Amino acid sequence: MAIARRSLVILCVLAGLSGLALVPATASAAAKGPRVGGPCRYDDFPGTAVIVSVAPWRAASPTEGAPTPYPRLAVTFVFTPGAPIAGEPLYRPDAVHGLTLVNGMPPGPRFVAKYGIAPGKVFPCRLRLIREGTCTPVLFEFPDIDRTDYFELARP
Repeated sequence: MAIARRSLVILCVLAGLSGLALVPATASAAAKGPRVGGPCRYDDFPGTAVIVSVAPWRAASPTEGAPTPYPRLAVTFVFTPGAPIAGEPLYRPDAVHGLTLVNGMPPGPRFVAKYGIAPGKVFPCRLRLIREGTCTPVLFEFPDIDRTDYFELARP
């Protein structure tokens, strides 16, 4: 019994020491580790976005989308670059994209009215294509539309 207990103590001490030996390597790996999220680097392509449609948002499944205190709208647009974009696998000419708030939620009627979003309306827009990092590969930014304006989430 005493030999088994002594062996167990020795085993625990050795395991602890081997764990301590790994701490610097683990800390170093964590500091350098694989990049998740930012920092990311993008190339920017200025242009315009034409609003294609503003319609009631429809979920693709019963569990899609967070509940909102407002009726959600599906806003779509087509981006046209100011200069030709060639050889970019992430760029799809004439593709229809969805305009959402930064958190991914669809906007509501008051948001659309506040920013004058309507079919046929043209907005300055910037296409951002990722070059480094693991962030979202394709982004669209609208200088005239504050997509972080979550005022509709507050109940009136």
